[in-house]
Amino acid sequence: MAANTKGTRTGQQGPGERTPEEITALLAGAADPEQRLAVHQELYPDVVNLATAENVLVYPSLRDNVFQRLGVLEQKDVKYAPSYGSSEIRKGIADMLRPMFSADLKSEDVFGTSGVSAALECLAFALREGGILESGDRVLLPAPYWQGFNWCFEQRPELVTVPVHLRERGPENFELTLADLQRAYRTQPEPPKLLVLTNPNNPLGDNYGKDLLESIYRWVLTETGMHIVSDEMYAHSQLTGSEPEFVSALSLDAYKNHPEARNRVHVVWGFAKDFGLSGFKAGVVISKSPVVHVAMQGIKDKQNSYAWFSPFDSLKHRVIGAMLKTVVDGKSYPLELMRQYRGWLTTAFEDTRRALTDGHIPYRYREGQNAAQFFWLDLRAYLPPAGTAVIPPEIGPHFPRLDRVPEPFAAEAEKEGSVALPILFPDISSEEEWLRWYIATYAQVQLLPGQLLSCAEPGYFRLCYTAVDTSEVIASIGRVADLLAPWRNGRR
Repeated sequence: MAANTKGTRTGQQGPGERTPEEITALLAGAADPEQRLAVHQELYPDVVNLATAENVLVYPSLRDNVFQRLGVLEQKDVKYAPSYGSSEIRKGIADMLRPMFSADLKSEDVFGTSGVSAALECLAFALREGGILESGDRVLLPAPYWQGFNWCFEQRPELVTVPVHLRERGPENFELTLADLQRAYRTQPEPPKLLVLTNPNNPLGDNYGKDLLESIYRWVLTETGMHIVSDEMYAHSQLTGSEPEFVSALSLDAYKNHPEARNRVHVVWGFAKDFGLSGFKAGVVISKSPVVHVAMQGIKDKQNSYAWFSPFDSLKHRVIGAMLKTVVDGKSYPLELMRQYRGWLTTAFEDTRRALTDGHIPYRYREGQNAAQFFWLDLRAYLPPAGTAVIPPEIGPHFPRLDRVPEPFAAEAEKEGSVALPILFPDISSEEEWLRWYIATYAQVQLLPGQLLSCAEPGYFRLCYTAVDTSEVIASIGRVADLLAPWRNGRR
């Protein structure tokens, strides 16, 4: 168990035997939920983190085929590199992405950054610099969506993110439609200037079908003034035989045939998810827009590249460059790795799904669709009664008192004898945060609350089944199932 609110020590401690005050200060300093979870993971390594989107499935292959062969860093590897990527590495990335994205993808349209978060922010700044966006402009985002979009567009570019809740096909289906986007667009006080689509979706895992994408892009490009950003971070995270197949924005007829599309459609992708290199922070902007090209390349003697502030640095050039050039049995290693990854991902998905089904843990999934790296769990039936033990948002991360734990969780807390883990997210529904806390404390499993992802209704959670080895995912699901079993048996 963790340090309690009185500062006494119990069995489970963070590194360095920190006090509760020190622990909560560290957690409060990480504003982004996944960053806060990373701090929590360092403090409490025994809690299995299935909340953060990571991918461990490809590491053994990367270790054997790339990392163990890197050798000693040479002098050139520790010198400055072009901030948006050398022509060689941009060509390597374009060659690797071309089969999945578009045969017409050109390396001069690819610009490296320190991760997709930086790529998104660079795009926002580029469009502001070009007079397309200005402070206060609205960004439409189908919800639920990755919470990092809020930081990328709001913190420094000063835009306003607008969640588009998907109601046309029923709020429990979470199915994107053109009608949902049109309704959101028409009900804003000012016309939104940007639409962001994540394909495959995070946290739902869906691929958007070609017909749907064509209709959305046609509408945006012909009836609105919006630009489109397509976040294709999970493009290679495809289950075998899933339908509809992934379709990049760059291969759509609406993109290829519309004269303005080259200026108004932009793609971001990175190595964090498909290649499991989240800590490398290596991403790209893909755009034909002259405005974006100028912003990413800079203006001679007048303006530096936006990538200079978030560069594709020399160590990225060294490691990723080596991977892109690796050949195995006469074939491109990165392409072969992504082919193999599909099989590994499918096996992990099927094993995880079986564990969830056997454990009677409900989840949203339409048969045959893609899942990327996620399950969208529906735990609404396990929420405590509404309005109990309200957590004031201004408190921030904190250790709850035993007398504050709501029924039916209090009985477990009393049985254990102390309150184990801190409250992490007091600014979402108290009921949802208490359920996250309960599962983390007594099943030792971390899930990501849906309301952090702008889900309208509490009780949904994202589970990333590639975050740790599949055997550990299955064991974690078993502990969650055992913890929640009394609800199913009517003993709540």
